Amino acid sequence: MAGQLIGLLLLGLVAAHAIGLSVVLTNGETIHSISRDQMVEHAAVAWRLGSLPEAQARRALEAARDGNAAYALGPGAEITEGSEQGYDQDAISAKLQKLLALPPDAIRISLLRHDARNADLRIALRTPAGLWINTLQHPVMSQAWMRPLRFSVPVSTLPVLVIVFLFVRRILRPIKALAHAAERVSRGEQVEPLPVTGPAEAREVTTAFNLMQERLRRFVEDRTRMLGAISHDLRTPITSLRLRAELVDDPRLKAAMIRTLEEMRVMVEETLRFARDDARSEDTREIDLRALLREVVEEQLAQGRDVQLRSDAAGALPYRCRPVNLKRALSNLVDNAVRYGQRARLALLTGAGGALQIQVDDDGPGIAADKLQEVFKPFVRLDPSRSRSQDQGNGNVGLGLAIARSCVEAHGGRLALENRDGQEHPAGLRAVISLPA
Repeated sequence: MAGQLIGLLLLGLVAAHAIGLSVVLTNGETIHSISRDQMVEHAAVAWRLGSLPEAQARRALEAARDGNAAYALGPGAEITEGSEQGYDQDAISAKLQKLLALPPDAIRISLLRHDARNADLRIALRTPAGLWINTLQHPVMSQAWMRPLRFSVPVSTLPVLVIVFLFVRRILRPIKALAHAAERVSRGEQVEPLPVTGPAEAREVTTAFNLMQERLRRFVEDRTRMLGAISHDLRTPITSLRLRAELVDDPRLKAAMIRTLEEMRVMVEETLRFARDDARSEDTREIDLRALLREVVEEQLAQGRDVQLRSDAAGALPYRCRPVNLKRALSNLVDNAVRYGQRARLALLTGAGGALQIQVDDDGPGIAADKLQEVFKPFVRLDPSRSRSQDQGNGNVGLGLAIARSCVEAHGGRLALENRDGQEHPAGLRAVISLPA
């Protein structure tokens, strides 16, 4: 925005100079205005001297001759009728007519320009006796249009641009702070209320942003508090029913009741964990992302699972995030890959502008294209061969992918699923985490 404002101002200054230059060029003025007035005065004096008796006039005109002007009295004008006219000639003729009360046919003017600075100005004036005063003068010419612009453009533009740049920076400082804070909030961070400074419009936007963030914080806290209360209230009847189920004599009915109650307990606890959204409470800090991935792989290997890591570069990869939250998303994706695809292969790729991509591949059957988005919904499971009780034993209630997407999006990233084509590896499912720089 600052560059646009300064560019518009610069464009306005250039346009102003262009308009002024067009007026000058259209005017056609070539003799400096002060020098033109002097030329008129000299010619008028010469005419008055030439109006004296002829002998006296010749002596006076000879005495007035110098290196810059020559005056002569003769029977005719040394300028032809068809001499070229212009703004300067017309202006000189008008002044002489007014000053000497001469008719237009008693004045002849010719301007011959040699270069940008030198020219010959010839003025012929008819005296009352019918003779002609012929003058040759060398006026001071106006500078070429580029010469004044070399001075006027920098002098009029640079100070204005410096002052405007300083003020624009001051005006846009709160806007930049607001943009930075909004970017942090999009990553799930908590930011302090921004100071309300700057122009009235910037203060209004900052106030609205602070109010929005406060309302968002209260909403999340109220939702978490409400779900916590619901979870707490449900635990008591679930526990009571569990105790009563122990008193059932029928072993099959007793086992079914206990299994259902255990399922309810796990669902309540997992739902509460999902609603709390750890991204809101964990502090953001800089970590080594490659080390975090290695840690996830080592924990999976310790459990006897087939998990591998591939990275496009070696060394540390600093990244600001909430490591526990991001690790939770990665663990959920690896758990799914191992559970339904036998093995998991992790890859860390860096893209243009510092963007990061984490891929988790498995060798499973994949997912139908029309179901790739549905699996992110809470409590949705697409494997009909698995009973709910079997998945409960593995801690799966259909929230793993929903939690993983929530964690990734809280970092300003994106989680997507896609089926691999099977060219490099056997066909399977690929989970892709895209993280901003």
